Amino acid sequence: MISPQTGSPVAPYRIGVEVGGTFTDLVWVDSSGLVQTGKTPSTPHSIQDAVLSLIAETGLPLEDVAQITHGSTVATNALITRKGAQAGLLTTRGFRDTVILGRCERNGGVYDMQYRGTVPPIRRHMIREVGERIAADGTILKAIDLEAAWAEVEAFQAQGVDGIAICLLNAYANPAHEKALADMIRERAPDIAISASHEVSPEFREYERSVTTVVNAFVGPIVERYIDQLDQGVRDRGYQGVLRIMQSNGGVMPAGSAGANAVRMLLSGPAAGVCAATWFAARNGIQNILTLDMGGTSTDVAIAPGLSPGMVSELVVDDLPLRTISVDMATIGAGGGSIAQVDQGGFLAVGPESAGSSPGPACYGRGGARPTVTDAQLVTGLLRPADFFGGKMVLDLDCATRAIDSLSEAGLGGTTAEKADAILRLTNSNMAGAVRMVSTTRGIDPRDYTLVAYGGGGPLHAAMVAEEIGMRDVLIPWSPGLASAFGLLIAETKIDHVVSRLHALSERTLDADTLAELSREAEAVAAANGLKLGSYRVEYGLDMRYASQAFELTIWSDGKTTSAAALRELFERAHQLRYGYVRTSLACEVVSYRLRLSQKGNTDIVTRTDTDRSTMPREVEIMLGGQPRMAVLAARNWLEPGQSLQGPAILTEPTSTTIVPEGWQAECLPTGDLLLRDKR
Repeated sequence: MISPQTGSPVAPYRIGVEVGGTFTDLVWVDSSGLVQTGKTPSTPHSIQDAVLSLIAETGLPLEDVAQITHGSTVATNALITRKGAQAGLLTTRGFRDTVILGRCERNGGVYDMQYRGTVPPIRRHMIREVGERIAADGTILKAIDLEAAWAEVEAFQAQGVDGIAICLLNAYANPAHEKALADMIRERAPDIAISASHEVSPEFREYERSVTTVVNAFVGPIVERYIDQLDQGVRDRGYQGVLRIMQSNGGVMPAGSAGANAVRMLLSGPAAGVCAATWFAARNGIQNILTLDMGGTSTDVAIAPGLSPGMVSELVVDDLPLRTISVDMATIGAGGGSIAQVDQGGFLAVGPESAGSSPGPACYGRGGARPTVTDAQLVTGLLRPADFFGGKMVLDLDCATRAIDSLSEAGLGGTTAEKADAILRLTNSNMAGAVRMVSTTRGIDPRDYTLVAYGGGGPLHAAMVAEEIGMRDVLIPWSPGLASAFGLLIAETKIDHVVSRLHALSERTLDADTLAELSREAEAVAAANGLKLGSYRVEYGLDMRYASQAFELTIWSDGKTTSAAALRELFERAHQLRYGYVRTSLACEVVSYRLRLSQKGNTDIVTRTDTDRSTMPREVEIMLGGQPRMAVLAARNWLEPGQSLQGPAILTEPTSTTIVPEGWQAECLPTGDLLLRDKR
């Protein structure tokens, strides 16, 4: 790369920046692979401000930056809080109530007499019908009346819509009507963002396809405006590359595709964290991992046997089924900002309500008064007031104490420290439940795995969570509070595409003609996303099921495994792993084809570990596991590679705090990562 300022070759830099609910994290690396970091409170009112501020603090001339990759919770927050764009839905006449009625399932509330289903992101008055009809086999039964449809669009314009979702019956089999309608609106009303189901989610099942398309229209304009502002901001400062955006599938896409594919961003931050966890595990020779990512508002748990994270074709957010490829993970409302309260039955509960970054936990001193997990960590002594955020933000112990004591008014007994300890133990139990959800409930013994803990709060709780499950090893990566931002640096480009085609499994399923057709489809997808021909590899996926089943499993092929027998063997192996049985007497069906286009990321990175033994460890009093104890307090970088420290101990660093319980040992590995091990 040549600097426009000096005309001389300069080292290309790479930047990864991730926006969380509480903090915005940045990691950047130079051409030698050396990594440096930054962290600042998030700015929810103008999200890109924190990103641009952090980039400016690096002092890097952006014309010398080769790559900026970004992950964000913008789409997720907009959906959960229902603060997205004003969106409307155009659907086939007679199907106006599809997204309202849903599946009529009582998710988690079978015995709740006052159960209320999840409210879709648009109301019924924002749903309009179009006269047309296509059969399930793609046959046109009734041609679309475009002028009548335009009258409905004009009504939407009068209502002030920012985006329109188009989801016509059986459009996955024949998108002709959707294409004609979308083209007309884009030509006549170019200021309205269009989300058409054949572009967003070309799959059968009307409800799921409709919800996915509606959510994309709901969050798309918000994401597009934000990404455009960020893209323009970095370009104004000299950046000449392509801004890359993290997706829920663990890969990145160009920023230009983000608005039209906003639904793919819903788990971008957690997916980046899983990428980082597998990288750190690999460099320490660890093969099977469970990940524990605790941030400010939630905890995300995933499993990666052989360092290959599981993937799912349907993501559930706020009880809404979204047909988009995602890393398979469980999410619970247990973060540093999760609020503790006494419920109507008189029992202590933690989360899912969160104090967020504003006002934040009471100990932040920004006006928050309700007790949170962070306040409990501070009151028990596990979190040190002067060490939080590398000393840039001193926590207020008095405010935290008052917040915890307020639970007495609701009937929670015990001393202040005992109440705080109860909050942490309940949080540990909730996180242990999430770990079991992705392991033991699927027939996998978590004791055969290493728990990789990261995020601001993960290392503090990890050993206690592992202890509750029976796991003996916990890996704490380098700079764990910045793991998701680190994952952005190493993530590969990954574009997923689906083609629905229901048929019985046969020798023609993946024969030469089918592969040639899919290859042409892959080339079109690559061109639409700016990938050069030959610069990517293609994987072929099949959504398969037994003929009598309602749902399917995805298997993957490199294009060389093509016989019906081999494909069936792959499917039954996956079925055995997921459900514990196979049915050799049943026929198999293929529901959809999947294409995955990917380019490897640059993983040549060196994390610097500078030992500092200028400040000697000292003993402090803490409350841990219901008992007051004395623990060793030391800076994490006081430990040299190969050195160990017995628990109970507290290891502090700028991005996180690691707790080593009694009976556990922390060892600094040659890589600089920490391995916590139960020595009992």
